[in-house]
This record gives sequence, structure tokens and C-alpha cells, in this order.
Amino acid sequence: MKTDTIFYRLFQSFTSIFFELINHCPTEAQAYQFASVEVKQLACKN
Repeated sequence: MKTDTIFYRLFQSFTSIFFELINHCPTEAQAYQFASVEVKQLACKN
């Protein structure tokens, strides 16, 4: 799965925008951190 870099960068730089879009108080953004974590699928061993 690819990360949508435009939105990721926007939300990382301006975290309060995301909270405004979902109708939450923008001050909640102070306790939130946007991060892109890569999860690797485990290989199947026979």
C-alpha cells in the first residue's frame, strides 16, 4: 500500500486541519502525531 504523500505531508505539518475536517476541536491535535509506519509481511516458510 502506498502512502498518499500530499495528504501525509499536509496533516503532518498542519495537524489541526485533520481535526477540523472530522469536526473535532483543533486543540486535540496537540496530543496527536501523524506517522507513517511500514509493516512488512512475514514470509511463509515450508
